[in-house]
Amino acid sequence: MSHQRLPPEQLRYATVLHWVTLVGFVTLVITFVLYMTGLATAEVPLHQLPQLWKLSAADYAKATGLHEGWSWLFAMDKGDFLSLLGIAMLSASPILSIAAVVPVYLKEKNYIYAALGLMAVLVLLYAASGLSVRHS
Repeated sequence: MSHQRLPPEQLRYATVLHWVTLVGFVTLVITFVLYMTGLATAEVPLHQLPQLWKLSAADYAKATGLHEGWSWLFAMDKGDFLSLLGIAMLSASPILSIAAVVPVYLKEKNYIYAALGLMAVLVLLYAASGLSVRHS
């Protein structure tokens, strides 16, 4: 199928999804290599991980002094948190792809699909934010 036959919203969605996932994957690989080689120092030393993996998430956080939620964003100078950046980019790819299609729908005066796209983006952002989760 050629690109000329695709509806513009499908082409926009696919293009954004392609580039975001590509950049996310490359970021994931590069940051993981930096972490594993020790070029980016880790918050939790690699040699401690086998003993920590058996713990629950709460016990792991307690044992390492790590915080829950989005606190990893403020620890990007550490290799183990830096490697999460690629995962976050891959996780955000559907949100960015849907958001990129909304202007196409608005240009076509397809307001129902534009509204549905905006609502989907808002729901996904809310879910990703962790605001609906209670941390004890």
